[in-house]
Amino acid sequence: MTQTTQIPSQSDLEKEVLRLQSKILDLEATNARLMDNLRLSQQARFGRKSEKLSDDDDNPMLPGIGQVFDEASVDVEPKKQAKKRAAQGGRKPLPEKLPREEATHDIQEHEKVCSCGHPLHCIGKEESEQLEVIPAQVKVIKNVRYKYGCKSCEDTIILAKMPPQALPKSMAGPGLLAHIMVSKFDDHLPLYRQCEMWQRAGVDLDRTTMGRWVMGCGELLMPLIDLMKQDIIASGSVQADETGVQVMNEKGRQNKSKSFMWVFKTAADQKSKIVYHYSPSRSSDVISSILSGFEGYLQSDGYAGYAKFAKTRPGEITNLGCWAHARRKFVEITKVATKKGVAYEAVKRIAQIYKIEKQSRDDKLSVEEIWKRRQKKSKPILEDLKEFLLKYQGAVPPKGLLGVAISYTLRNWDSLIVYLERGDLEIDNNATERCIKPFAVGRKNWMFKGCVKGAEASAAIYSLIETAKSHGHNPYNYLRDILIRLPIKIAAGETLDDLLPYNWKPQSI
Repeated sequence: MTQTTQIPSQSDLEKEVLRLQSKILDLEATNARLMDNLRLSQQARFGRKSEKLSDDDDNPMLPGIGQVFDEASVDVEPKKQAKKRAAQGGRKPLPEKLPREEATHDIQEHEKVCSCGHPLHCIGKEESEQLEVIPAQVKVIKNVRYKYGCKSCEDTIILAKMPPQALPKSMAGPGLLAHIMVSKFDDHLPLYRQCEMWQRAGVDLDRTTMGRWVMGCGELLMPLIDLMKQDIIASGSVQADETGVQVMNEKGRQNKSKSFMWVFKTAADQKSKIVYHYSPSRSSDVISSILSGFEGYLQSDGYAGYAKFAKTRPGEITNLGCWAHARRKFVEITKVATKKGVAYEAVKRIAQIYKIEKQSRDDKLSVEEIWKRRQKKSKPILEDLKEFLLKYQGAVPPKGLLGVAISYTLRNWDSLIVYLERGDLEIDNNATERCIKPFAVGRKNWMFKGCVKGAEASAAIYSLIETAKSHGHNPYNYLRDILIRLPIKIAAGETLDDLLPYNWKPQSI
């Protein structure tokens, strides 16, 4: 029996052609996206790190990287500007507050006679300074406690008490504890390296012992952290960010599990209060627990957890976006694109609103004046930028880097323009990102935290050190002082507000 072959109909062939065409378009979009990621990876590894665009180059992109990133080309007239070379300044003078020791240098007596036979006379002198260092001085404080007794009844014995100590029954003094904490959390020196440094000074300090001291100090400092959290909640304007951290010994979790260090701080125009908080979770529940009772503006990057938290408190929490994050997505494209296009134009327009902010700071405008300038100058630029992005939104592959950048900006547009509402709101979240940096630098050295208690202690100590630094305090002087005064105040039931970094004044004990 002969089997007949069914010939496809015209409509079936047309459907198959459309299907194949659609598949080809999907493959081309996937290939373009992969090429985008490859070029971006090459730029991240070998290219410049700065996000600043140069107007001096017709093609500021990296050579040899390949074709343009899904760029819908626009005509951008290059602007030629003469490069200004920074003036080369001389060496900075050494601080006047440093102690000075004078060393005199004179010529030999037989050199003080001229070749003509007459004596030479001193006609002046030249002075120069050298910076010298004496290794840290280590000393032992012997605490002598007098004991009194009654010779008559021989029943009464009174021993003089020591002032309350930061770590009772420990040999570590407040200066040593402050030095260890500043070295670890500000200078990023892991404890094992500090052990070697102390050995060179003739002191044998065990790494495990120092770790217990750090955790004990973190626990002691928690009342100050609780007060700082209360002040942040009452501020009405908070910036937040988070970064990953690995904690080894955490109950119910594998050693490789990723945890998070959160940062919450008051807006830059207020007295800076910075609180770090450790959590195994990146859930919005963490934000809710820290900012319970907070009302006002919450500024963050585009992480959905912050927006989710804001939606749970409509009318109480306003989600404030970050223009630095939106700008960065376009900058990444300009670094590797072969010609100036949509991304370049977007960056240039965003740069205009940043220029307005800088001018306001330079002019030292009041909050009201800043708001008026934003309404008059920044708002029209942003309206034009939105129209510009909407124009190209449908003209580029949505999953390409340019499509993602445009989509991110437009999706977060309502939160990005919130800063226009008031003159005391920040245009971006960069201040909090800078708070993340010290932790990230330290993380490269110690890699992970040993236990939850250590991570929580680190959060408390980072909070105090970074807030103290933001107010111009020497973190060692601050920590040493509060490690002396805090135990005394706690024992006496006194208030601790004057020990907070933004209220602290040095005091001799």
